[in-house]
Amino acid sequence: MGVSHAKHLLLWLLTGLLFIGLSLPLILKKVPPNRWYGFRVAKTFSSELIWYAANRAAGYGLLGVGVAIALTAAATNQLTHSAEAANAINLTVFGVALTIAVIHSFSTLKRL
Repeated sequence: MGVSHAKHLLLWLLTGLLFIGLSLPLILKKVPPNRWYGFRVAKTFSSELIWYAANRAAGYGLLGVGVAIALTAAATNQLTHSAEAANAINLTVFGVALTIAVIHSFSTLKRL
């Protein structure tokens, strides 16, 4: 594995861990309504009950994104020796997973 490939692997693994770390306080309902962190749209600010329920759902989405990114990074590290190919696969999985998480979050919010 070349230096570039190792750097990409580390970057994607850290990105996955970051998403996992950001998800946990949301899942555990530790983040009160605020201006900086969480699923912040008008409806989530309308009540604390909605805030915590919507952010818990969003947190699970972020957890899924983080796990998907980390697992994909590990898999591409084993399956390809091309940093460009691994990066393209990781970026695609990241985009798809994040899109699914956002759609799921808004779908959940609509039901609240």
